[in-house]
Amino acid sequence: MGARSHLEGAEGRRLGGSRANYAYAAKPGTTVEDAVVVTNHSAEALDLRVYAADAFTTASGQLDLLAAGKKSVDLGAWTTVATSSVHVPAHGSKTVRFTVRVPKDAAPGDHSAGIVTSLAQQAAGSTVTVDRRLALRMHLRVAGALAPAMTVSDVHVAAGSSVNPVATVPVTVRYRVTNTGNARIVPAGTITVTGPFGWAKVSLPDDAPEVLPGSSVVRTVTVPGVRPLGRASADVDVHAVAVGVGGGATASASGAASAWAVPWAVLVVVVLVVLGAVLLPRLLDRRRPAVGDAAVSPGAPGSTSAS
Repeated sequence: MGARSHLEGAEGRRLGGSRANYAYAAKPGTTVEDAVVVTNHSAEALDLRVYAADAFTTASGQLDLLAAGKKSVDLGAWTTVATSSVHVPAHGSKTVRFTVRVPKDAAPGDHSAGIVTSLAQQAAGSTVTVDRRLALRMHLRVAGALAPAMTVSDVHVAAGSSVNPVATVPVTVRYRVTNTGNARIVPAGTITVTGPFGWAKVSLPDDAPEVLPGSSVVRTVTVPGVRPLGRASADVDVHAVAVGVGGGATASASGAASAWAVPWAVLVVVVLVVLGAVLLPRLLDRRRPAVGDAAVSPGAPGSTSAS
């Protein structure tokens, strides 16, 4: 059985209660003290590294932490763990304290990190070392003006096709949402695809995951039921709500792009009809004898002609 461990947040000095993550509200220049309980569920003792690391949102929308070799510059750097390693006996647990020192010049708004335990193990039959990490999220909101903001960029539109000349096609819209404010936000967007002169207008809601300040997510949405009538325009309208302690502020942003939605099946039919209209008469003309043509042949044996 492989080694397993479990993390629990401990409430200050009580160390008895457990939490799924940490959430604080603090003023610049203050200090927050807390602890994490590391529990070993395996029959083997574990030697774990313990450290704090800055958090970010991946392009796919997952919350992740900086790798051990990368230097934290935000909440991860403000957090000092009492010990860099811990020995946890089989079926036992250890409490590790940590301290968050908020700089006096800390920017107001949300800052995110995680308390990480790392177990480095060599894969069976290989020389590759696998770093198995478990972490608890930590969000801290520094007092001050909360200013959620975001941008929508890199909008790309691609239209599908169909062999049915009267069928609709799907249109794929890809776009990037970047959190440019100082609050954690949960964006929700509406994708509208419109054909020429307002025809074939289709709207589709799209809910994105939580995005941390400074991070971006890339969304790909397929809008069905669009008629390929030429140029298809996509409008992306995104609204976001700040979450966390004292959340509720909103932000909005938009972007647009267009692409050709060509009715290829219709064009093929039209081309075939035109070619038929042009070539068929020519083929018929070639097979029809010309009017007024005379046929001359030698006379039959023994025949005479009058002069």
